[in-house]
Amino acid sequence: MTMLEVAPSSYIPGQHDGDLETRVLPKILLTQAERLGDSPFIDICGRSASFEEMQIVSGRLARGLRGLGIGKSDRVAMLLPNCLELVAMWFAVASLGAIEVPSNPGLKGDLLCHNLNNCGAELLVADASALDELARVQDRLPELRTLVLVGADPGEARAAGIRIGRIVGFEECMAGQPDFDLADVHYSDPMAILYTSGTTGPAKGALMSHHHCYSWAAAMALNLGYTTSDSYFSALPLFHTDAQMFGVYLPLIYGTRTTLVEAFSVSRFWDQVRASGATATNLLGAMAVILSRQLPSDGDGANPVRICQCIPMVPDREAFERRFGMRLVTGYGQTETSFVTLDTVGDTRAGSCGRPHPDWEVAIVDDRDRLLPHGSLGEIVSRPRRNWSMFSGYYRADAKTVQTLRNLWYHSGDAGCMDEDGWLYFKHRLNEAIRRRGENISAYEVETVAEKHPEIVESAAFGIPSEFTEEDIMVVAQRRPGSTLEAAELLAYFRTSAPRHMVPRYIEITDKPLPRTPTEKIARTALRQQGVSAATFDRGER
Repeated sequence: MTMLEVAPSSYIPGQHDGDLETRVLPKILLTQAERLGDSPFIDICGRSASFEEMQIVSGRLARGLRGLGIGKSDRVAMLLPNCLELVAMWFAVASLGAIEVPSNPGLKGDLLCHNLNNCGAELLVADASALDELARVQDRLPELRTLVLVGADPGEARAAGIRIGRIVGFEECMAGQPDFDLADVHYSDPMAILYTSGTTGPAKGALMSHHHCYSWAAAMALNLGYTTSDSYFSALPLFHTDAQMFGVYLPLIYGTRTTLVEAFSVSRFWDQVRASGATATNLLGAMAVILSRQLPSDGDGANPVRICQCIPMVPDREAFERRFGMRLVTGYGQTETSFVTLDTVGDTRAGSCGRPHPDWEVAIVDDRDRLLPHGSLGEIVSRPRRNWSMFSGYYRADAKTVQTLRNLWYHSGDAGCMDEDGWLYFKHRLNEAIRRRGENISAYEVETVAEKHPEIVESAAFGIPSEFTEEDIMVVAQRRPGSTLEAAELLAYFRTSAPRHMVPRYIEITDKPLPRTPTEKIARTALRQQGVSAATFDRGER
């Protein structure tokens, strides 16, 4: 049995193993456009399209991209907020057998250059908000040949100082008619490169096949008990797995409506959900805790959601379910895998993130990859039972791929344990990633920003437990001798040099060298244990 057989008898592309060749995004889009026509498909930030309209728009766009030289296996980078153009571009790129590479549109400097240079994209799609930063770093992007603009025209880009050879508006890419044949795309072919934060190095690009992405949606369907009668709501960004695979791809496969908004807003969330009519959603990071800490109102339970995935699970699951009139489920997975464990309504265990998905093996190992007995704390590792159900490696990072997949297990870098019934319990991260508001933030990348400041000698970034669950970022930075730099000044520097989610809450400036381990690495554990002190600047929670 496949994971999509939990749905009603309505045809679902790729539902059965005999329909394996259909698990390719452009084939699913074409099938649903032919079956469902003008039925509503997507509403994103107030703009909507039916299944047929999305097929037509993405088809025209694919033809235009082909005219710009995009073909199979080419990478197309995107720096866009949640918008209809991003989804259309993703679908168009997939139709050509090319690879979408969405990145956080707030990236700047070295972080932005790394993603664009690592993926090797010659074509970038961006909106007006990216122009100033692109003008600053364009000389460090030697492979970039074409810029496609959303919401701006080439004249604005030239006025901002952009010298990239070819600049065209998004509408110019929309050729007259989508009269071309779909590329010969196999389910094992790559569909996306999604960047996941590194811990001892820059972000890594997870290369994801069409079947891997389909498997993500299938696992979410099982977790939620999603059917063709449901509809979805997402307040998460489309440059991440969640909004793409759950907010767009899952509803496409099931032929249902979906609604996406620009970002999570605690004050507008329930009104947006009610307006969407969605019956399913997911809450990531601190979202559920923030919602639960709002003052109760008589209308809390007056929303259409019947099921919500919550990762990590909100501390008082039953209280949340009673107050908001929905059921909660959870799971465990990473961009590189899928949900390797999950629970379902009626089959759950307190404190656990689920039992192994039928298509996955999950185990706990020690630091030499020896299997540990039930109840022992070690690293969570996993491997799929089906082909093409996990990432195909880190793009242009073979050594890191081999390290992560050593001994035929995917190594998560997370610590956990399993009980005798096979329920998994996540404990903490073995690596140095900081988990904040649903984002995995690289300590290395935060430190890179801090150390670009001319007054900083070295720095250490780490997570401090947050009142909203997960962590807030703390940076301890050694300033150069004779410097008078204050924490508030370094904070201001972060605000101009880093995306919003990487701006630290806590900053401590010191004139002393940072503590070291016996191997001369910065002793982050000692700094984390020291935590917030009287010498620490706190910008406050936002």
